[in-house]
Amino acid sequence: MPKRIHKIEGISFGTASSNTRYGKKEDSLIVTLPQEAILSGKFTSNKLKAAPVKLAIENLSYSKKAKKVLLINAGNANAATGPNGLKDVRKYCKEIALDFKTSQENVIPFSTGVIGEPLAVENYLSAFREASKSLSENKWKKASEAILTTDTKPKIISKEVKVGKTSYFVTGFAKGSGMIRPDFATLLSFVFIDAKLSQKSLNNIHSNALKVSFEAITVDGDTSPNDSSLLVANGNKEKSIKVGSLEEKRLSIAITEIFKDLAELLVEDAEGATKKIKIRVGKAKNIDQAKSVAFTIAESPLVKTAMFGSDANWGRILSAIGRNKDIDRIDKVKIQLNGEPLVKQGYIDAKYSEKRASKEMKKKEILIEVSLGLGKKDFEVMTSDLSEDYVLINSDYRS
Repeated sequence: MPKRIHKIEGISFGTASSNTRYGKKEDSLIVTLPQEAILSGKFTSNKLKAAPVKLAIENLSYSKKAKKVLLINAGNANAATGPNGLKDVRKYCKEIALDFKTSQENVIPFSTGVIGEPLAVENYLSAFREASKSLSENKWKKASEAILTTDTKPKIISKEVKVGKTSYFVTGFAKGSGMIRPDFATLLSFVFIDAKLSQKSLNNIHSNALKVSFEAITVDGDTSPNDSSLLVANGNKEKSIKVGSLEEKRLSIAITEIFKDLAELLVEDAEGATKKIKIRVGKAKNIDQAKSVAFTIAESPLVKTAMFGSDANWGRILSAIGRNKDIDRIDKVKIQLNGEPLVKQGYIDAKYSEKRASKEMKKKEILIEVSLGLGKKDFEVMTSDLSEDYVLINSDYRS
């Protein structure tokens, strides 16, 4: 949790309990945005798109300026629920729109939780209405907690960016600990900026930030039907940013750092995780090759279980590289773990030490560096180990 959470002018939150899956825990969040706000949404690539994702995409396509409302519920994904699922989410969006005297297109829904179960519409509608009674610009922590499912802690980051005499604030929060493989992951992410930006600029900043954050992490290789990332600029006219300006560049860097920090928090809180692992693949022919190899290693159950057991079984890493469809030779492959040499020219490095490698494997943070020796491009992926706890959590997720 950051020492200071910077409020974003015009952004208010309200939370309440739906009294469904999590009992009295607050699992329903309502967020109100000012009329001048600009939104950029990015969603799952999974062909099984949840009903709220479909409606969010539809509603975000309307460009008319108006006060907008975000509705987020945890516990029920409202995915694979057929026509009734879409009917249900439209119902509570319509009702909340009437409450706020706005059109239904200005209400943007998000959900996370169990797939395939009918949505308790009246419970969540009552919760959203209850939450709207206590809207406040100071409820950032409560907002970040209301969207959690199997997460063990909230993930929230806040930064101040100074350009000249002007301070720009960026604050965001996210959830996700399992079913994480970008395109995105089982994640919901909401980042807010105290500035006025064009739609084009906001979209570009958002896309670039995602490439090196949520699209560069994996826990289990699975992609959720509910993944959603929302970047919101509040439209503060006193902090208007021109395309191509120094302010835009500085702000873009800060936003990217927030996305990367949030992504790292997701990996640290991955289901059953005991270690954070970075896999850096270099000297690839192109970015796609580097990315493909990095994810092959990161998603190998054998590599991940070796990490959990602190077993310096470097053969599993090399084998993962060798089976990658984008690799046609491994005779130039070099592998290091926390700087310790493992492999050189595709076989055991003469400087390899089982004792030193095993010592490094016991650390909570591990860096696996792979050089393919085929080009000049590189890519880094972050993942976690695979423990018994992950299996236990996901074998009994719906209970």
